[in-house]
Parts: sequence; structure tokens; C-alpha cells
Amino acid sequence: MSAAPNVAALRGGHITLAAAADAFLAIPRTANPNTHRAYASAIDRTIALLGRDRPLAEVANAEIGAALAELWGASAPAMWNRNRAAITSWLSWCRTKKRRGVAAATSDDGQPSGRCRPPSPRVDRR
Repeated sequence: MSAAPNVAALRGGHITLAAAADAFLAIPRTANPNTHRAYASAIDRTIALLGRDRPLAEVANAEIGAALAELWGASAPAMWNRNRAAITSWLSWCRTKKRRGVAAATSDDGQPSGRCRPPSPRVDRR
């Protein structure tokens, strides 16, 4: 039986969730104070639940989904989608930053490998 797929494969495996979050929150995309506050809130709550000092490479996709469900599973669809989008944006950034030690999650032909697939979108039950 194979192990659960990880969010991202890391070279060195020493980049923690907190370090990856801090690096992401320092990029120009999150410079707007409102964007920064929203992203930081979602990311900080998620990594607090998963363990700030854990290596990013050791976090399985299922753990991310479980953390999102625990934190915002009972909330309104708009809140679920906003927070899920923040986490997805962060993880996508992590996946593409080879210089940060994160290998791109693509197959040999350059197509996404599915290693960083976010949980399904929340459905409005109204």
C-alpha cells in the first residue's frame, strides 16, 4: 500500500509550513492590506491546526482537506470558498517556487500531476 500523496515534494524537506506561509505572505500578490489579512487569517489558522513546524513535504492532501472541513465546514459557502481559495493559492505558489526548495508538481510532460489537488468546492445547499 502506498503512502498518501503529499501536498508538494520538497528538495531537502526542511521548509516548514510556517516558513512557506511567511514567504508567500511577503510576495507582491498579498501586498494589499485586505488581501494580506484574509490570506494570513486562513493560512495561519490552517497551519496552526496542522502544526507550524511540520515540513511542508510531510503534509498529505487529505490533511489539508480535513483541516479546511474542521475550520470552515459548517460556515456559509462564501466563507468556505474564500478560505479554500486562499489555501489553494498558497499551495499553488509553494508548488511553483523551485528556488524555495519546492519541486513543481508536474509530470514529465509538464502537465499537473494532481499532487496538490485542493478539496472539492463547497456547494450552496439553498
